[in-house]
This record gives sequence, C-alpha cells and structure tokens, in this order.
Amino acid sequence: MLNVSRPGLLLGLFFLVLTAGFPAGQWPGSPDEISADRVVEKASQRLISYRDFGRWQALVVSSQTNADRHWQPGKIRRVTKRMKFDGGLLDEEILEAVEIKKGRTKDITGPYRQQRLERLRKIREEREKVRTSDRGTGSGLELSLDDLIPFSDKNRKNYLFKLLGEAELDGERVVLLEARARVKEDFLFEGLFYLSGDSYDLRRLEITPVKTPGFIREFLMEVDLAFWQDRPVMKKVRIKIYGRFLFKSIRRIIEEDYSDYQPLD
Repeated sequence: MLNVSRPGLLLGLFFLVLTAGFPAGQWPGSPDEISADRVVEKASQRLISYRDFGRWQALVVSSQTNADRHWQPGKIRRVTKRMKFDGGLLDEEILEAVEIKKGRTKDITGPYRQQRLERLRKIREEREKVRTSDRGTGSGLELSLDDLIPFSDKNRKNYLFKLLGEAELDGERVVLLEARARVKEDFLFEGLFYLSGDSYDLRRLEITPVKTPGFIREFLMEVDLAFWQDRPVMKKVRIKIYGRFLFKSIRRIIEEDYSDYQPLD
C-alpha cells in the first residue's frame, strides 16, 4: 500500500473497494439519508477485498519547488525515476535529476543518485528494526496505509466521520467524506476523502497530519488514485509545506506524477 518515507514524504500507497454495491449510477439515497459509518464500512470492505496489490512499479516524475512568500517558484529540482513497490517502497532507479534556477538547468544525477541510495539503505535498516521489534507499523521512517486512511477497524475508533454531499471528480460522481481525529496523536491524518458514488473506491484524498512540529505552519497532502490491473495505484501526489524556524521561512511544493505501470515480477 502506499508507504511514505517520512522525512521526504514520498510515497507508495492506498487501495479501496466494495463487496456488494448498488447498480451503477444509483447512490442509495441522498448523503443525508446514508450513515457515514455505513459508507466507511463499505470503503473498508473494498480495501480488504483487493487481491495482492503491493508488487508493482511505475515511472515517476518528481519535482520539489522552493517558493517565495507569494508561493512563486524559485529553485526547482526535477527527478525522473522508476520506483518499485512491494507494499512499501522497495527500490528506485534514478534516471535523471536536474536543478533549475533562474532559467538555468544543472545536471545533478550523480550526487542525487548517491544521496538516494544512502536514504534507501537507512529505510531498509529501519524497516528491519521494526520487523524484529514490537513497535508496530507506525514506527520508524515509513507510514503505512493505516496511518493515512482511517477506514480500518483498528483506526476507525480514532475518528469522527461526516458526509458532506456529492461532487464530480474527473467526470465521475463522488461522495465527500470528512474524517476528523477524536484526539491529537502522532501519525494520525485527517481530512477529506473522495469515494466513488458507484463502488466506494477511494479516488482522491486531501489530508493533513493531526500533529506537526511547532515550526510547521501548514502541511497538506493530496493524492489522486488510478486503477491498473484491478488494483488502485497512485496517479499524482502533491504536498504543500510551510514552515518557520527562528527567522527562516520555508515554503515547499512536492509533486509526483506516476505513469507506465508494470508488474514488478
């Protein structure tokens, strides 16, 4: 499922589906007539009903933009890579990395590739520590599906759910479900979830962490999902961060576009 490298906040993630739905085009009553808990249950059933969706790879174009106080772009780092997932980030091959500043482009493929190799090594070491300890999946450098989507039986008790009505997303009718954490705890995310009106599949989420370090003033993660070979995969990820530490402000936008999906094996 989508796993996110916590410091870099880059992911690999989510999947949801319905066991017994309603005929296409028919939502069983208006949102006011449907229990939010029932919608959450259907979305959860959809999630666990998928076959193994963890082993896949995709071509990813990732950009990190440092912005000014008006959110106008300054320095941009753009990376093209092939990422492999086995339930979390398994491996990645850096194909190209460039830095763009004041209209000039600089190739940084070599040093960036070395930096990412070191980062992946640390992720694997941390994953192994988690596997051999009792800290659970919410520990260490990666966030699991359960950390990001609050529909599981384990996480549901931590949230209050509310149906906000219907909308249209990429030409499809969706139902908007809001999730708010009951308590402020680490590794909980809350926000808005776009569910297919026909199947309860998750199409989009807009979430923010319940707790952030004091210097983080704004943090928003948006994820769009697509379907490939009967499994949900990431289509686009966008993260917006605004932080202030002492006299320094940081405004950063991270975007990732996924394409050319292939089986990992």
